Amino acid sequence: MTRPTSRKHHYLPRHYLRGFVDSTGSFYVWDKKADRIFQTNPSAAFFENDLNTVTFPEGQSSDFLEDLYTKMENQSWGALDRIRKSTSITPVALLDKMHLLFFLLFLYWRLPSNAKRAEILSKTAFIGTDDFDFFRLTNKAGEVAPKEITDQLKNSETFQKTFRQVIPFAPFFKKKDWAMRVNDWQFLYAADGKTWHLVGDNPFIIKEDNKSTFISSFPQFFFPVAGRILLVCTDRPITAGVPSEFLIELNNAMIHNAERFVACHSKDYLEAQIKYYRIFTSYGKTDLIIPELFGMLR
Repeated sequence: MTRPTSRKHHYLPRHYLRGFVDSTGSFYVWDKKADRIFQTNPSAAFFENDLNTVTFPEGQSSDFLEDLYTKMENQSWGALDRIRKSTSITPVALLDKMHLLFFLLFLYWRLPSNAKRAEILSKTAFIGTDDFDFFRLTNKAGEVAPKEITDQLKNSETFQKTFRQVIPFAPFFKKKDWAMRVNDWQFLYAADGKTWHLVGDNPFIIKEDNKSTFISSFPQFFFPVAGRILLVCTDRPITAGVPSEFLIELNNAMIHNAERFVACHSKDYLEAQIKYYRIFTSYGKTDLIIPELFGMLR
């Protein structure tokens, strides 16, 4: 019997989101657009209907991309869980960091906030001299497909969505020192072991985002692995710790980065962070949030 096509596609996987819930498995979400806070759970948040559904020329719909995301994620959950159980005195294995990188690359390019950029990048496929020259379209004889064929393919929504699963492989081909960069990753842990980090629909806080980000270059960025653990990727290691106000500013950046939704285990804490963020919006200073956050590192 054929399985029904799924429609509810999470761009932030439920397993990842469970690292930010309270003891009941729930969290509070602020909808920036509607300006309201509601309580929900990972199964009912950070998804879009038919986000990864494609329609073939014959008119048949398929969710095969969603299945591929699920298979990829299942390879990463063991590493993610081990990192989440780690502490400041237990080193994270390099192999687990590599699995985490694999997960992050796929996550970054499946976010709705990066959909337009991924679509633009899909237009550069099959040229042969760009960041994706490792990805070719040929016939059985190895001959390159004619331009009219590749153009027809690249103009289809199905290919544009599929290309989001091609882009994550680019760093492995284009950045030869990617393993060294990953080896230098640091993890910051909440001193009291409690959940303090917010998570938003665009959870990568990047210092300088540009067209080569996560393709041929690795940016400096922060990423909340869980409510109590932060991944730090910077040019220089943090040796003198971070100031006490760093967490507040980090969450402020998470709210600023979000296109619409931000989640937190505590409603009171979320409301306090929103109130703080509104001070920046009222004075037109939101453009300073991320630069000043990275400026706090020593």
